[in-house]
Amino acid sequence: MRTKSIMRKKITRNNNAGFTLIELMLYASLVALLTLGIASFWDITVQAGLKDKSISAVEEEGGFAAQVIADKIQSARGICSPDSSGEDLSTLTLDSNCAVHTDEYVFFSLDNGKLTMSLGGDDIYLTDARVYISSIHFINTGGVSIEYSFTLESESYSADSSFGYSKTFSGGGTIRE
Repeated sequence: MRTKSIMRKKITRNNNAGFTLIELMLYASLVALLTLGIASFWDITVQAGLKDKSISAVEEEGGFAAQVIADKIQSARGICSPDSSGEDLSTLTLDSNCAVHTDEYVFFSLDNGKLTMSLGGDDIYLTDARVYISSIHFINTGGVSIEYSFTLESESYSADSSFGYSKTFSGGGTIRE
């Protein structure tokens, strides 16, 4: 009889001694799934932030550059180049006297993918290092009118270049004579 009570005590102790192997595996699986879910959510959030950063850089820089070009065309007194109707160049020169440049001299060009505006010889970058211009066109549409278009692309914010964004900006204007 005494052996039966000892056996009962041993059985009781073993049942209350801790977690079973199945319980431990279940808890480990739940923790792994929870960690995987959090990591996936974090990755999606980071990717969305990088994409937004690319779009924002292109929109801001492109809008600013397009506005400056349009303003300078409308306030110009003469088009030096492209000087003939239908001519398409990657540069634009505006001045009231094309033979001898005055202090109203404005020249738009590309410098290593950055849009540069020269005002009387002083260079001003209209775009920064976050973006680059892959193509630009200035077209003389009839002596006193200029149309422009440029494609602006964002620099990649990641190693796999999957967050790049590009947009073509276009517009035009007529000079005041």
